[in-house]
Amino acid sequence: MLLPPIASLNISNTTSAPPSSEGITTISHHPTQGESPYLSQVRKIAVLVDPYSTGCIIAQEMQKRGLLIIALWTTGFSEEMKLHVPTSCGRMDYFAQVDQQLTLEETRKVLLEAADGHVIVACLAGGEAGVDFADALSEYLEQTRAAAVVGAAAAGAGSKLSTKLSNQAILTNGTEIPNRRDKYVQQELIKQAGLRSVRQAGSDKFEDVEGFLKTEAYPIVLKPNESAGSDGVKLCYSFDEAKEHFEKLMSSQLVNGGECPSVLCQEFLKGTEFVVDHVSRDGVHKTCMIWVYDKRKANGANFVYFGMKPVDPTTEQAKILINYTRRVLDAMGILHGPTHAEIMMTAEGPCLVEMNCRAHGGDGRWRPLAVALTGGYSQVEVTADAFLDPKAFSRVPDKPTYPFKASGQEVMFVNFSSGKVKSTPGFDVIRALPSFVHMDSFVSPGAEVDYTVDLVTGIGGVILMHQDQEVVKRDIEFIRYLEEINGFFIYETKLENLKRPRGDDILLKTSTPTVATKDGKHLHRRVFSSDGPSLIRHLSNDRPELRGPLMKRMTTVDSSQEAVVIVDPYSTGCCVAEEIVKRGFSVIALWTKEFAPEMKMHVPLSCGALNYLAEVEEADTLMSTSDIVHMAAGKLRVVACLAGGEAGVDLADKLSEFLKVRTNGTNIPNRRDKKVQQEIIRKHGLRSVRQAGGANFADVEEFLKSEPYPVVLKPVESAGSDGVKLCHSFQEAKEHFHVLMKSQMVNGGQCPAVLCQEFLRGKEYVVDHVSRDGEHKTVMLWVYDKRPCHGSAFVYFGCIPVDSESPEAKILIPYVRGVLDALEFKNGPSHAEVMMTPDGPCLVEMNCRAHGGDGNWRPLCVALNGGYSQVEATVDAYLDKRQFMILPDKPPSPFKAAGQEVILVSYGRGTVKATPGFEDIKKLPSFVYLETGVRPGSQVDYTVDLFTGIGSVILMHHDSNVVKEDIRRIRQMEKNNELFVFENQVGSMRSPSLMGLSKHVD
Repeated sequence: MLLPPIASLNISNTTSAPPSSEGITTISHHPTQGESPYLSQVRKIAVLVDPYSTGCIIAQEMQKRGLLIIALWTTGFSEEMKLHVPTSCGRMDYFAQVDQQLTLEETRKVLLEAADGHVIVACLAGGEAGVDFADALSEYLEQTRAAAVVGAAAAGAGSKLSTKLSNQAILTNGTEIPNRRDKYVQQELIKQAGLRSVRQAGSDKFEDVEGFLKTEAYPIVLKPNESAGSDGVKLCYSFDEAKEHFEKLMSSQLVNGGECPSVLCQEFLKGTEFVVDHVSRDGVHKTCMIWVYDKRKANGANFVYFGMKPVDPTTEQAKILINYTRRVLDAMGILHGPTHAEIMMTAEGPCLVEMNCRAHGGDGRWRPLAVALTGGYSQVEVTADAFLDPKAFSRVPDKPTYPFKASGQEVMFVNFSSGKVKSTPGFDVIRALPSFVHMDSFVSPGAEVDYTVDLVTGIGGVILMHQDQEVVKRDIEFIRYLEEINGFFIYETKLENLKRPRGDDILLKTSTPTVATKDGKHLHRRVFSSDGPSLIRHLSNDRPELRGPLMKRMTTVDSSQEAVVIVDPYSTGCCVAEEIVKRGFSVIALWTKEFAPEMKMHVPLSCGALNYLAEVEEADTLMSTSDIVHMAAGKLRVVACLAGGEAGVDLADKLSEFLKVRTNGTNIPNRRDKKVQQEIIRKHGLRSVRQAGGANFADVEEFLKSEPYPVVLKPVESAGSDGVKLCHSFQEAKEHFHVLMKSQMVNGGQCPAVLCQEFLRGKEYVVDHVSRDGEHKTVMLWVYDKRPCHGSAFVYFGCIPVDSESPEAKILIPYVRGVLDALEFKNGPSHAEVMMTPDGPCLVEMNCRAHGGDGNWRPLCVALNGGYSQVEATVDAYLDKRQFMILPDKPPSPFKAAGQEVILVSYGRGTVKATPGFEDIKKLPSFVYLETGVRPGSQVDYTVDLFTGIGSVILMHHDSNVVKEDIRRIRQMEKNNELFVFENQVGSMRSPSLMGLSKHVD
């Protein structure tokens, strides 16, 4: 019988291993003159074909029973895989190692030469790659043995010992089914036996499977007919994807070095996936263990393995699985040896995924658990019994006894972050767990890890076992908690963006919510209100209480004769402009120099079309600008001038002072300069940030060398937190300093300086005020819901209203009002961002304009306060003294309603095909407003900061329980990746029994 291409004889008989075989040695077996007769007696030999992974453990079990082991490597089996020895084995000491030869007879000859007079009694596969040759060789060895015995008996030759040994038959499954590991053949065989099988088509030519791929419902599974477990298996979602993977499989190199002979296309089975491990002898099948995979949605993937649990073999479901699996073994002609069946329990009953005609893989790390569960044995020991000790095999139970003798399972680690690993403290903690048995970690310091979406991106697993079931349960819960807090790894430092949800009114010109890629898709970048027309917005039209203010407001003057100037009205500034127009005033929009044209179109959805009296541009001088404004006003009297956004603050202060209307003046020439803000409040004895600033790096170098890291770097002039970064080293800080100095702001000006500040630790609050003539009224307090997520320490999950009578509010309100007085801010809206540190409140920055975010929080505030928000109060402050005076000093306690902003967090990655979750959110009882930059065609990533955020939702209802339930539902949709349907969801499929082989079997 001819076999694959020739491999030269390679019989090792030295006491040391060759350089390429670390961990594998062969032992000297040539007796010397005068050697003990006990050492020179004839011994039994087991030949293991391609022993790797669990095959090595079986080899060592046979060695413990006194056998010598010869490793036979098939043609093309990689040198790298020969070194794949489980850590539990230590090193492999083979009696000899030989290579497959051109023919079975030539292979037999080199085996006999390597056996050196000892007798071969068993030949079995040590791994998937060795199955076919083990069947052929064991059959040939048994045929030649039987013929030799017959011949010797006829001649009356042979010693008693050799005759006894030669009379021991070599067990074989034979070659009557020539390629039983072929998955297509397996399905055809069980179909003929009347068993449920997979719809399929297979060939080495695409045209042979094309019809199946055009008619079968997607997704469809594509896999090579011959491979290790699920090597190369992929779930394809379209015809084009299936065709591409077909061609890839046909050209790929498998573990054993041979070309993939054909590709199998199969229906995608839906159900619960089980593993049923057997060992057989003479057609008697003993069930060693049943396992069920714990598969869940995670990180945007539909099928992520979280573990493998033992199954009670006495349940009705287990009985069905055992009966079905044994009938499959019979249909495939498997009489002897270990098998590892993967079976899907579908709505129609069990269906074979594939039958692996070798032991359960995974380096046999499940063995100690199986021994504990059964009270003394696993598939490894039973395999040795089947080939070497028929009496012991007969005593093995038909199936494991229940209840199990212990508790335990395999836990597969799931990573919810990415980065370059600096250390792995979580692994050390897991090793100290009470139920710890064994851990496989595929990650070491220096490795790059990503979010777990399949077994290829897995980071390892652990076997847990204990006599007390509660101990195992607690340890599993702790591991899942470690995953949730990203406690496995410490990553090498990286820049973390500190952009805040409302620090969003000016962006770099290069910033856009979506960036076109080569294939025409859009890479989603951010969803802030300042992205204006690029966003998708939805406002509830079904709730009467949201259609207008709940409190009637009038002015005390003849507004029809008066005009108000709003400098750069965009985002919430448009809401203020709309409110002014509603009260009968005319509004003149004054645009500052080089204000971006696209930002002029940034009108919140709630405002509709704005009808300005006029739109004018800033002139070269204040006098000229004043003249332009008066010309636009005509006969109307200009009674107020205020900023409509961050970009307009400086001009609004100057022009209002020049026009002699209500103003904050220019006594502090650059009030929005963050460095100036901190220095002023420090002078007044208020807690401020340690800092240094300048236009030259030399101005901040000493500070950056002395201040503890991380350190915050930000442009001195910008909207909120545009360009703000948390830098973890001097070098990172230096690089970002130069980036900021080169950055172009939306208004076209160069960043005049960079501010370096201490990193404040604590809870972050927002305090919104409206002032008139130095009297400050608190209109709302908020606290940011920030949590660790996806490896980032600061991910925003929401913005929650704070009760004005709470202990923190009583500290924050006086502090912020002190800041306003120190900054000589006397008139208009302000938006303070404050960190509550262990030392008390500390200003992050004071934004001398209204709370941003398109004013989408306005309906919520109106409901919470019982009739007003910062928008209405701002108009009162400038145009209606009487109404401002009767406004409460601070919001009511308790609030008149319940609600909050929910910032959406992505737990998946991919190209968006549809956004069904957004439609579900809009149907929630408390829904008010949804803002997002994600649409079909956008590419989203895991949320690690606001740049990777996917939108925000305003919820409000008079019943707080309704709001809580709606928040719970949104968080559930996020976790289950129900917000989006992705194109071609991650579909790479791999058998968990191959964990640890990912580098070898791709």
